[in-house]
Amino acid sequence: MKLINYEATRCKLDATKPPSRRTVERMVKRGEFVQPVQITPRRVMFDEAEVDAWLEARKRKGGER
Repeated sequence: MKLINYEATRCKLDATKPPSRRTVERMVKRGEFVQPVQITPRRVMFDEAEVDAWLEARKRKGGER
């Protein structure tokens, strides 16, 4: 499992204009994005494979329109 921080996660979502950290937090809270992994009480990271799978699912879903 490779873990990536918020900055890397945001850049994966959109490299040219990444969403804000707060936007990603809201997506997680609403269940619209993958759950982060708690590393320490103040540090959370994302499983890169889960983020990639989420992005791939969004691409496939967008192509079905």
